[in-house]
Amino acid sequence: MMKSLALGGLLGGLVLFVWGAISWMALPWHTMTFEKFKDESSVAQAISANAGNSGIYLLPNPHKQDSSLSEAQRKAAEEDGMKRMMEGPFMFASVSPRGSGSMGTMMGIGLATQILAALMATWLLLQTAGLTCWGRVGFLVTLGLTAGVITNLQHWNWWNFSTAYTAVCFGDLLIGWFLAGLVIAKVTAPASS
Repeated sequence: MMKSLALGGLLGGLVLFVWGAISWMALPWHTMTFEKFKDESSVAQAISANAGNSGIYLLPNPHKQDSSLSEAQRKAAEEDGMKRMMEGPFMFASVSPRGSGSMGTMMGIGLATQILAALMATWLLLQTAGLTCWGRVGFLVTLGLTAGVITNLQHWNWWNFSTAYTAVCFGDLLIGWFLAGLVIAKVTAPASS
């Protein structure tokens, strides 16, 4: 069991990583769902002038208030912010004023993350019994799609991620976990009698 777990995690993670590289770098489907600001330079200047720290920013942000406000002022500011959020513009963004960092570091973390995901999925698969090879692949595809429902549909609903972007994320998960599922199903196959 430990050998199957280790092989499933490592090989499945490598398959997910390679598929992710192909999906993001060779295929246009992710980037074609991104919008572009009319004047990127002006937006970049505004972000640099107003975002002192890296982090997740919400515009408007009715939740983060000046601690010196009275309870009544805080409540009024929150109500105003919620109104502006409904009327727009609205933005949920990851901002890094100092750039994205080293591509090598991000690739290493991405590989480690995919191996960890495949390791966890392999462990869950090993808790099942009696599944055929295609049943094991289906189990892993369903697991990947479940993760997508938990994350991508929440982002689509609450943060207004576009339907096109969300659909591409689901397609990416479906293909990635199908390919990884083929490998993991093979290395976790029960020994023949």
